[in-house]
Amino acid sequence: MTSLSLEQLCEEVAKILKTDSVDADCPLGQLGIDSLNVVELILACQMIYPNVMDFDDLLFDENSTLREIDVCMLESSLQV
Repeated sequence: MTSLSLEQLCEEVAKILKTDSVDADCPLGQLGIDSLNVVELILACQMIYPNVMDFDDLLFDENSTLREIDVCMLESSLQV
């Protein structure tokens, strides 16, 4: 089952990469996310996951998947 936040993240990454869709289980490097795109990815995460307090503590690398990032973001979110 895919969470709404993961769907939003996939949509935003697809926009960043100018493609129709992306695989949530494909590593970022294979999707084509480079160091410049990571900034856009972080901005998208800040919009989708507004309750994450410190994005500086989160690490993304070329082997991270969007599904892993979604889980990390949800775990890092403050519960309100």
